[in-house]
Amino acid sequence: MTEAPPAPGTRADASADGEPPPRPAFVRRLWMVFVQPGDLFRALALNPAWFPVAAFVALVAGASLFVLPAEVFEGISDNVPAEQRDQMPELPAGFMRAMTTAGALLVTLIFPVVISVGTYVIFVFIRGDRATFRQHLCVNAHTGLISTLGALFLTPLRMRSLDLGQTLSIGSFFPFLPEGFVADLLAALDLFGLWTCIVAGIGLAAIDERRSAKSTASILVGVLVLIAVIRALF
Repeated sequence: MTEAPPAPGTRADASADGEPPPRPAFVRRLWMVFVQPGDLFRALALNPAWFPVAAFVALVAGASLFVLPAEVFEGISDNVPAEQRDQMPELPAGFMRAMTTAGALLVTLIFPVVISVGTYVIFVFIRGDRATFRQHLCVNAHTGLISTLGALFLTPLRMRSLDLGQTLSIGSFFPFLPEGFVADLLAALDLFGLWTCIVAGIGLAAIDERRSAKSTASILVGVLVLIAVIRALF
């Protein structure tokens, strides 16, 4: 993928003439995402990094699934079409847990790359931001820590309910709504997903001084709502 060259005087090229500044320590970055996202991403814009934190997020996400009781995974085969299910061998729940954990670990690891392609197209190709793909990858990898917090928060709830699909969404506060489009829409608006969009907006705006965090986060939240609408319709 061809990256748009940073303009002179922007954060994207601030380290072009010398060594990049040191990054905040890894452990410090883990909490700065939640309490000082602006400071964190302004520092990382000059020296972006993504893989270590993406690997950490993937490991924690996988562990949050592996610690669930095996019974939680017994109903996974129910999502397979009946004609295919009849041809499948009976797999123990423990095996299904291991396979689900491994799959989640892999998907979570590559997820920042996939998301960064989308944000790069939206904000660099379309909006004209001055940023590199690596900077987008850095922001999206670090905001994955918020989703990981959500997974840890839901782990005891999933243990109690034995429901792997349990989430915490806006719809969780409106259990009295009848089934239909509105209920499905609110259920698709994950609270940790909304939080992630806001922090990612702060991070992506920190790369280019011309952009505001409010407008950038609004676009990301709008994309999330659009996806929720599509899910609710279909």
